[in-house]
Amino acid sequence: MNFNKVIDRRGTYSTQWDYIEDRFGEGTKDLTPFSISDMDLQSPKEIIKSLEKVLFHGIFGYSRWNHSEYKGAIKNWYLKRYKTIIEEEWIVYSPAVIYSISILLEELLKDGEKILTHTPRYDGFTKILNNYNVVDIELIEVFKGEYRTNFKKIEDEFKNGVKVFLLCNPENPVGKVWSREELSKLVELCKEYNVYLISDDIHMDIARKDVTPIVKLREEKTVIASSASKSFNTPALGGSYVIIPDKDLREKFLYLVKEKHALGSPMIMGMLSTMAAYNECEYWLDDLNKHLTDNCEYVVKELDGYKGLKAYVPNGTYLMWIDFKETKINPKEFQRRLIEVGKVAIMSGETYGDPYKIRLNVGCSLEKVKIAVNGIKVALDC
Repeated sequence: MNFNKVIDRRGTYSTQWDYIEDRFGEGTKDLTPFSISDMDLQSPKEIIKSLEKVLFHGIFGYSRWNHSEYKGAIKNWYLKRYKTIIEEEWIVYSPAVIYSISILLEELLKDGEKILTHTPRYDGFTKILNNYNVVDIELIEVFKGEYRTNFKKIEDEFKNGVKVFLLCNPENPVGKVWSREELSKLVELCKEYNVYLISDDIHMDIARKDVTPIVKLREEKTVIASSASKSFNTPALGGSYVIIPDKDLREKFLYLVKEKHALGSPMIMGMLSTMAAYNECEYWLDDLNKHLTDNCEYVVKELDGYKGLKAYVPNGTYLMWIDFKETKINPKEFQRRLIEVGKVAIMSGETYGDPYKIRLNVGCSLEKVKIAVNGIKVALDC
């Protein structure tokens, strides 16, 4: 796969390319975007072939996900990629990861009960947490790109009545991959204080450190919400899955999805793409990870230390979390310069909880990454 092939996405109803003004304001439609977390890279040929088969069949009726072909593909992926055993009966289809988490919280949290999660955090988390009693724990950077949590504060908050812990592994936006040792410590605390653990693992395949699926360490009161869509660039096809070992919670989740929300039938393209990705495309993912790491390393080489910038290769994801605090430039002024002078649309860290950072998407060709690097330098030089 030639990951440096430049493909024009304009005119395809692309959120990242065709609707830049929604995020960056009127008059910004001609900027080069590095914002929403999808990639400017074609999906594997095996996925495209699987979609062509159903496309040319020409009948797009209701479908079923509850079969061994779909659930077996997911089960086998966890076994071969992560040496983690999951049971097919644990797997439940869902339209989207954030939807899944929202439904789980609706079931697990009563009025006023606490949920704990980290900051900086993915803005999708913030949106679904608006109606809950949220306790924040800040991830502290102890070295370039290495973040640590505060386990003492976690335990203190568990003692104070936290009912659910919401994890992201790898973390968006900082890119932290949680080590097995850290997860084991978190699991022990959750067990001791009877806390439900939900982990959003949608970025799990894009990682430069070993990822441990949390159900490998604990089955009771533990859930993984994930999808192949981030890794294989298929979010527009729809679909995700939830791994719920707890039978009672799994049945409640199914009831809410199918009976209350009437979402029993899967999006066929999303289901087929997941099966093709997990069954046939591991080689492609390995090549992708190398390309993305090369892109990250290029950004670090060009920008780390440039007029006070701090850049690092993240443990996971294709999202780089770049610190410009030492440039002494006001965050709003820096965004203005990026847009008006650098001509690049890069997400402000304010969206995720830190205005002195920017989140740069390098899921693209190296040629496009060079446009981002040049735009950032020009914004600093003016």
